[in-house]
Amino acid sequence: MKFSTAALLSSVASVALAAPAPADGHHGDHHKDGKPAVVTVTQYIESNADATAAAPSAATTTTLTSSEHKRGNGFQDGTVKCSDFPSANGVVSLDWLGYGGWASVMDMDANYSSECQDGYYCSYACEPGMSKTQWPSNQPSDGKSIGGLLCKNGYLYRTNTDTSDLCSTDQTSAKAVNKKSDSIALCRTDYPGSENMVIPTLVDGGDSQPISVINEDTYFQWQGKKTSAQYYVNNAGVSVEDGCIWGTSGSDVGNWAPIVLGAGYTNGEAYLSLIPNPNSNEAANFNVKIVASNGGDVQGNCAYEDGSFTGDGSDGCTVSVLSGSAEFVFY
Repeated sequence: MKFSTAALLSSVASVALAAPAPADGHHGDHHKDGKPAVVTVTQYIESNADATAAAPSAATTTTLTSSEHKRGNGFQDGTVKCSDFPSANGVVSLDWLGYGGWASVMDMDANYSSECQDGYYCSYACEPGMSKTQWPSNQPSDGKSIGGLLCKNGYLYRTNTDTSDLCSTDQTSAKAVNKKSDSIALCRTDYPGSENMVIPTLVDGGDSQPISVINEDTYFQWQGKKTSAQYYVNNAGVSVEDGCIWGTSGSDVGNWAPIVLGAGYTNGEAYLSLIPNPNSNEAANFNVKIVASNGGDVQGNCAYEDGSFTGDGSDGCTVSVLSGSAEFVFY
């Protein structure tokens, strides 16, 4: 789900938002009749409710590790084999998906592969607080999105040669703080790419992690429209292997998780939101509120408590961060 979070300052469920990027080829049939100029949050999430995605391999116990933080001269084109997962620039391997560490592997016709191969774009995850920098400027004409490195003649090449870093640090306007004892898996959508919610941010009990507040003015734009980072928030106690996947009806994980979190930055302000997921009929096993960090200037109130939203309305809420930063506090 992709849209400008700034637009959520009006009534969340009914406000006209910038049209989201399409979902992946496995559930993109919901958009085959053409995309409206504007959609609502609820309309977009509901449009994917009964869709199915490529089933990942059986989950295994995986230690979530990021790259070696080696910056050096950045990624070098034509030096890493497509069969090797890159190990620099904050890239995170998603072993449980069964795609060789990649978040998704697609070609321009939205065909999928379980391995990075010639002619395909191999999308990847970055560590919390960072976003991938690689996507081709020429995107599919049907509105689907493509992201990642290009596999060509057996080797990986950048699709955005303006930077050699595969991941870049986002605005430091927000973090997730977990005051519960169980960990909470926040699963960001792979975008541009499949849009499956597989990019993990695991917040252990008593710990905190940065939220990717992307700069909407400079990040990927879908058909000229600004986009924001979106996270599906699983119930406390669900692992990233079980939660950061395309789920099934009634599973309450992945695209069926109870809450969606949005974050974006534009025109000098950050916008943070909490949105109900219409795919889920169950209340989350946590409460969450958006509050100012020490010294932060936050406009608006937004919380989800005992299964209900407070703030803008019953269908979600948004705050703006005028200066400093804010926290999504889970309790």
